[in-house]
Amino acid sequence: MQPQDATLLVACLARAAINLPEFLKDKRKHGLDQAETVLAVLAHQKFQMNPVTDVRSEVAWQDRIRAAIEANREIEVVYPQFCVIPNAPKRYTNMGFSAGEDCTIEFIKLINSQVKAVYPPGIRVHAIADAALYGSAFHTHQTEVDAYFESVEQRIQALNAANCVSLHDYAEVLRTKCRPDYQVQYYEIGHQVWKGKYEALLPDTDLETLRRSVRASVNTRRFQLSHKDHLQLFGPISMRNTAHPYHDEIETMTDIAFKELITIRLACGAIDIASRLWPQALRATCHKGPKNGRWALGLKPYPEYYGACKLLPYHGMPLITKDRNGQPRLEIKPEVLLRGRDDLVRVTSDGNDEVWAYVVAELDEELGEFDYDRFQGMRVGENYPPRAYR
Repeated sequence: MQPQDATLLVACLARAAINLPEFLKDKRKHGLDQAETVLAVLAHQKFQMNPVTDVRSEVAWQDRIRAAIEANREIEVVYPQFCVIPNAPKRYTNMGFSAGEDCTIEFIKLINSQVKAVYPPGIRVHAIADAALYGSAFHTHQTEVDAYFESVEQRIQALNAANCVSLHDYAEVLRTKCRPDYQVQYYEIGHQVWKGKYEALLPDTDLETLRRSVRASVNTRRFQLSHKDHLQLFGPISMRNTAHPYHDEIETMTDIAFKELITIRLACGAIDIASRLWPQALRATCHKGPKNGRWALGLKPYPEYYGACKLLPYHGMPLITKDRNGQPRLEIKPEVLLRGRDDLVRVTSDGNDEVWAYVVAELDEELGEFDYDRFQGMRVGENYPPRAYR
């Protein structure tokens, strides 16, 4: 990973910036006050994917922004985000951050800078990491949870985002701030779920899609599978093999994880941690739809989310390509679809096997030539000899 890579990442965010002079001119023409203008910035379609008019019309958000402005304090936003997924096809080895997490942090910084143009104190995003929260569902080892959380904490500092991003451990906050209420909800709801009544508990949820997502999140690293195994178990449908020796075992793990995830999700919804701990904050979500009866900010973790790509940053590895205009664009893809592609270079962080991103060779060459301590596993294709380096 080189300094030019950070520049490349920021370039991927350029498409998301609002043309503020034109935007503010339009809002003045419509007679919006400062609070309404701030909410209009936060609810802009470049930043979030819920219906713009519905989000801007939420009286609770308007009132909370006005209260923050009157007190001259940061506008708080609660955003459940950041989770380590031990399903190897998504991320073969990573326990720490990638360009996906970096992009989310940089994106929040961008949003903050645009809000500051309207309201100088800006925003404070309370990012609630649910890596430990879903550990029981996905069978994530605690060492991976801790390593991931620490890496994201360090990236917030390294990317100079501590002035607008605070990281919280969802499980720890529930333990310290919501006892015994969360435990009561967890077991009461869990009883209903394990009796098979979860369809009635999730009336507006596509359960088949949710189960597929859970299946692609259970811990498969313990099986030490080959690339071919991963393709047969998790790759494109045309490559799937239901006779694979681990197929039935993974299906059983998925059934258990599915019920556990539903239980946790519904218990968290009943607790409504955002209202409990940050009663003056706006609620953000990385999913479409209202939360607890209000239209939350459907905050994108990166510009292409719910556009070209629907995977969260930690549901795969970042792929940086060029769009039709030749500008860099970041998407998230399962790593099982990226490893072995000869048109990509793999960029790692801190001189180890933690992958930061995959970059198309054309873009990589435009970044220039570099000196490296080692070549294998970094920018040189595994099937080719090293090219000339300065």
